[in-house]
Amino acid sequence: MRVTIIGGTGDLGEGLVKRLALKNEVVVGSRNREKALELAQKFKNDIMDQTGFDASIDGEQNETAVKETDAAILAVPYQFALQTAEQVFPTIDREAVFISPVVPMAKTVQGFEYTPSAPKEAIALLLSKSSPVPVAAAFHTLPAQKLANLRLALEMDVPVCSDDQRATETVFHLAKDIPNLRPLIVGGLALSYLVESLTPLILNVSVKNRMHDLSLRFV
Repeated sequence: MRVTIIGGTGDLGEGLVKRLALKNEVVVGSRNREKALELAQKFKNDIMDQTGFDASIDGEQNETAVKETDAAILAVPYQFALQTAEQVFPTIDREAVFISPVVPMAKTVQGFEYTPSAPKEAIALLLSKSSPVPVAAAFHTLPAQKLANLRLALEMDVPVCSDDQRATETVFHLAKDIPNLRPLIVGGLALSYLVESLTPLILNVSVKNRMHDLSLRFV
């Protein structure tokens, strides 16, 4: 499968690139093509050093990166999510699936807080209203640093929200390409706010209890 990581130069993007490139052809997307190419080569080298595998990773500007792709994952901070989505939607492959791990949150004196004033403002649901392709919400709760370290086992669950069967199946396929990840259906995109709000919860537990790389496992 050809997978584009929009914002593949960020922390979550790096982890997704490295894990998914072990089973897929991956394109690192960025606003800056030169930066995307540079980091694509770095990620290839990291994978070779950690696993001995010669991964297929390329770099490209976001709008070009999504032209011929099977899945596009929006790994950017939520402040830039809608703007970035609007930039890539005109050129995205109409057979692709769009996946949002974006979390609307802010850091306050109390800790990390989920910021939408109502569930209807959940980012995945907003993206679906303007998207020309099926949208799924997934990969919100994966810890970026642990994801990027290929020597570490994950043993985590991936809650998935979508109104489209093909989008759901695509996320399940990608999640299962990463050993020990278990995708689980939550429901439609209207419920994506439930999953998004888990990330600030996990971060607060991590910070206030001095724990690292926390995630979810339903038992």
